[in-house]
Amino acid sequence: MFSKYSIGLVILGSLLLMLNRLISGYSEPLALIGFLLLFGAAGTVFIAVLKREPGQLKVWSLSVFFVILFVITWAEPFEILRLMTWLKNI
Repeated sequence: MFSKYSIGLVILGSLLLMLNRLISGYSEPLALIGFLLLFGAAGTVFIAVLKREPGQLKVWSLSVFFVILFVITWAEPFEILRLMTWLKNI
């Protein structure tokens, strides 16, 4: 159950981050919600592991999470720094 939620959160988070990249201006709230959904997906994967859910979906979800975070930090390394600065200035 939590594995399916984590896959859904990973998809929603990555879609929001891609949408943020495609729009002409930069939207900090959109990027923040995307990152929060990705980290929520990681949390639900760990809940799935602790509850010992059967199947390999939790492994796939966790690996996709790390691949997406790697791509984000490789493509735009200052994205998280930009969000943290925006949050500090609110």
